[in-house]
Amino acid sequence: MAYELILLDADGTLFDYDKAEKYAIETTFHDFDLDFSDEILTRYRAVNDALWKELEKGNITSADLRVERFRRLLAEIPGTMQGIGSSPDAAALSGRYLQHLAAGSYLVDGAEDICRYMAERCDLAILTNGIAEVQRSRLSRSALHDVIPHIIISEEVGLSKPDPRIFEYAMDMLGRPRRDTVLMVGDSLSSDIRGGVNAGIHTCWYNPHGATCCEDFAPTYEIRALEELRLLV
Repeated sequence: MAYELILLDADGTLFDYDKAEKYAIETTFHDFDLDFSDEILTRYRAVNDALWKELEKGNITSADLRVERFRRLLAEIPGTMQGIGSSPDAAALSGRYLQHLAAGSYLVDGAEDICRYMAERCDLAILTNGIAEVQRSRLSRSALHDVIPHIIISEEVGLSKPDPRIFEYAMDMLGRPRRDTVLMVGDSLSSDIRGGVNAGIHTCWYNPHGATCCEDFAPTYEIRALEELRLLV
């Protein structure tokens, strides 16, 4: 296919979110002299993942999510707060966490090379459900800052993937290319692939761990490594 526009997810597709997330929460806990462990990281990820699923359904706002995840985490680990005097609240933890997360511009292996390759052949844009201040900071700090000229962020648009309206917004912003010349690339079946299917565009599921697709829809393509995008563009 001669694609004119590639829409790229950010976290888990271009950026190594797991690495940035672990650094951010561990550093935040240390900043407040709180004990940190792998168990706390696991609990945080479970709480956070559940809230992002609620965001995809429109059941919570991005502004509420950023604090609610720490409120729920603190409720699950009260022992962490014992003996430290004045305990930080969820809002304080959230603010510091976002500062550290915004600095975590770690790229997935091969992301820079494939984006530079694709940028010579078609338009590129990031389409992300992430938090605006974090995503813009991470992109500006990364090697992709001069490669991907457009970033559409759900928090700024007021719509989240998989809502097809955010895809319509992106295509309006980028000159209304024909749908059969637009490809959405992402690691999430529930937001990236479902959203692309609902919007009537081609989709590519980045599935590095070989997960099984158990949804009632199928991506147009499936890849294990970003380098495989060379075969599609």
